[in-house]
Amino acid sequence: MAVGVTHPVAVRQLTFVDTSRPTSALGSYPGSPSRLLPTTIWYPSDGGGPFPLVVFAHGYSVTPANYSALLSRIATAGYVVAAPTYPMLSGQPAGPTETVDWDQLWPDTWFVTGKVLDLSTGGDPALGGRIDPTRIAVAGHSDGADIALGVGCQPFRLDPRVRAVVAYAADLGYLGAYQANGRPILHVLSDHDDYNPYDQAIGWDRGVLQEPKHVLSLWNAAHGPPYSNPADPHFDVVVRVTVDFLDATLKAHPETMYYAALDVANHAALAAFG
Repeated sequence: MAVGVTHPVAVRQLTFVDTSRPTSALGSYPGSPSRLLPTTIWYPSDGGGPFPLVVFAHGYSVTPANYSALLSRIATAGYVVAAPTYPMLSGQPAGPTETVDWDQLWPDTWFVTGKVLDLSTGGDPALGGRIDPTRIAVAGHSDGADIALGVGCQPFRLDPRVRAVVAYAADLGYLGAYQANGRPILHVLSDHDDYNPYDQAIGWDRGVLQEPKHVLSLWNAAHGPPYSNPADPHFDVVVRVTVDFLDATLKAHPETMYYAALDVANHAALAAFG
């Protein structure tokens, strides 16, 4: 599977409805017997494929639109990227909240993964035959990183279709019940994260997180901008290392992590592995 190719990208907005699970009431919102999951999909628009799939989980009180610069850049490297808007966590249709329906975020992710794969197998005009169902990663930022870790490394939340995990700006020890299972993990931390104290988060990674792992620390970096704002000096490093990790784990090009190490070493004022 080719790496180093830049593709033009198209974007689709779809809404998936899971009628098997309800959305809880909150405040003036009365609840619903189903779960509405608006989903943004970025994909290479120049034909070819099938491409690996990356399912992205957003953080608290935001939507995938906040990460459009990051996710479109990943797609240009030859990935289909699907990002649901999570009920309640996003503030839609109520909230935001990290308590009401919190445990539903993992089934939401499984459900959206399946619906996107159905587009590929079902002959969708844009995505029919374009996704490789054997090459799937889950990624997320902040609360979304916890979602990603659960989908990849918690036995009771595991999606066996997932082969790799990317976690941005989170203390992964928060979830508990981590179980190493051979899935590679890229964890990117910000040393000036207002929500996840760096020393605690990196300490958990060094003491608990098992191989195969890649831990990237960003220096003088905040919680959000390195992952969402192209003007942030760390943003391009985050994009390049993420793509290198995905190329290594989903496209079977392990040499790209060597390139990532060289890249980070050449930007030592911004980041470091380890």
